[in-house]
Amino acid sequence: MNKMINPFEKFNDEKFIEKLQFKPHKGQVSVIEAIKNFNIRDIVLVCGRRWGKSFIVAFVAIREMVLPKRKVWIVAPTTDLTQKVFTYIIQFIGKLYDPKEYKITTKPYPKLQMANGSYIECKTADNPVSLIGDEVDLLIIDEAARLAPMTYERELAATTMTRKGRTIFISTPRGKNWFHTKYRQTEGEETGFAFNAPSSDNPLNTIDELDKLRKILPEAIFNQEYLAQFTESGIELFRGIDDIINQDCYEDPKPEHRYILGVDLGRVNDFTVLTVIDRQTHKVVHWERFNKIDWKLQKDRVVVVAKKYNRARVIVDSTGVGNPISQELIREGLSVDDFVFTGSNAKTGRSKKDLIDKLSIYIQEGSIFIPNEEVLINELKSYAMELTESGNLTYSAPTGMHDDAVCSLALAVWGLYSRSLSPELPKPIIDNTPEEFKRRNYRKPIR
Repeated sequence: MNKMINPFEKFNDEKFIEKLQFKPHKGQVSVIEAIKNFNIRDIVLVCGRRWGKSFIVAFVAIREMVLPKRKVWIVAPTTDLTQKVFTYIIQFIGKLYDPKEYKITTKPYPKLQMANGSYIECKTADNPVSLIGDEVDLLIIDEAARLAPMTYERELAATTMTRKGRTIFISTPRGKNWFHTKYRQTEGEETGFAFNAPSSDNPLNTIDELDKLRKILPEAIFNQEYLAQFTESGIELFRGIDDIINQDCYEDPKPEHRYILGVDLGRVNDFTVLTVIDRQTHKVVHWERFNKIDWKLQKDRVVVVAKKYNRARVIVDSTGVGNPISQELIREGLSVDDFVFTGSNAKTGRSKKDLIDKLSIYIQEGSIFIPNEEVLINELKSYAMELTESGNLTYSAPTGMHDDAVCSLALAVWGLYSRSLSPELPKPIIDNTPEEFKRRNYRKPIR
C-alpha cells in the first residue's frame, strides 16, 4: 500500500487538545489515535448515546482548519441534526482564534469560513441536489444509520475522491441496515477504522443513570441506543408481516358487505394512499397510491372509491390540508371520520401512537390480510420505534422514506371493531345521500 503524504505530520495533537481544554475519555483517545494515522480513509463510530460522538468529530473538523484551503462537510438527515456537531465547533473556534480570523454564517446552511481559505459547512441529506458536485478533505456523516439507503453511495462517496479525503461515519445503530454493512466492511479494511462502544464509556454516564433508563425503556431500544448493539431486526414495530400477505386480497364489492376506506392525503412530495378493508373478512380489497394530482381530483377519486365499496365509511387524515377535503367528502354524502396526526386527536384524545399501536396488534395477531404490494410491505418492514433527543419514544419511517401506505392502512384498521372475523352479516347499509345525511345530522365518532 502506498502511504499518503500526511499534511499533519508535524502537527502536535496533544498541545492542540490542551489549548481546546478538551479532556478525551479512553474511547475518544482511541479515535484520536486512529485519526493521526492519515492512511486511514474511513472511520466508522458506532457508539451509544452521550458517548461523545459529536464532540470528537467536532475536534477532528476544527483540527482541519489549521491548514489552508481545507474543505469539510458535516452531513446529517436534517438541518437540526447538523447543529449538534456545529455547536461544538463554534465553542472550539472561540478558544483558538480571534474573531477577525473567521466568519460564521447560517444561510443557506451553517458555515464556518476561515481567513486561510478553509471552511466547514453543514449539509442535509434531505436535499440530495446540494450534495452533488463538490469535493472535500473531510466528510462527517452524523446519524448515518438514519440516512436513506444509497444516499452515501450515490451522492456522498464521490466527494472525497479527488482530494483523497477521509470520511467519518457516526451513529447509534438502527437495525442491520446499510450502516451495519459499512461497519462490517470497514472492520476488515487496512485503510479503515471501525469502533463500537456503549454509552458507559463516557464517565459522565453513570451506572445508576443507565440502570434507570434500562428499567423504563423497551429492551430493544436500550440495547440499540445505549449499548450500541446491532440487532437482527432492529426495533421494527410490525412483526409477522409476511404471514398476513394474501395473493387473493383484491375483490370487487359484495352487496352484503360493509367497508372502511383509510385515506392518507399526500403533501408536496408525499403520496395519497387509499386503502379499503372489508369489515367481515378483514382483507384489504382495494389499494391505490398516487401523487402530484390536483386536490379536487384527489377528492373525486376518494368519492368514487367510497361509493363503489357500498358507501364505505371514510377515515381520513385531516391534519392541515386534510380538513377541507374532509368537509367536501361530507357534502358528497359520505360518512367521514377525521383523524388528526399531530398530538392528540381533539375530539377523542387519541394520538397517532394509538393508531399505529392498533395496527401493530392486528398485524401481530394475523387479524388483517394485505395484498402483495411491494411499496406497502417495504414501508411496514421499515417502520420503527425511535428514541428522540428529549427521551420520548416515537414511531416513524427511516429518514428519506415514505410512510403514507402505513398511515392509510392504519386509518382503515382503526375502523375495525374486533380482531375476530365477523361471521354474521352486517346491518343494512344506510342511505347516505346528502339529504338523508343532513336530516339525521349523522356522524360517527372515531372509536
